Amino acid sequence: MSLNRLSRGAAAVRSRWTGLERDWQSVAVGAATVATVAVFELQIPW
Repeated sequence: MSLNRLSRGAAAVRSRWTGLERDWQSVAVGAATVATVAVFELQIPW
C-alpha cells in the first residue's frame, strides 16, 4: 500500500516539475522575442 502511495507522490512531483519547465521555456522564448525586436528595432505590424 505505501509503495503505491509513494509512486503516486513521485508521479505528482514529476508532473509539477514538467509544468514548471514548460512555463520557464515559454518565458525564455518570450524574452528572446522581445530582445530580438529591441536589438534589431523591428516594426511589428499590428
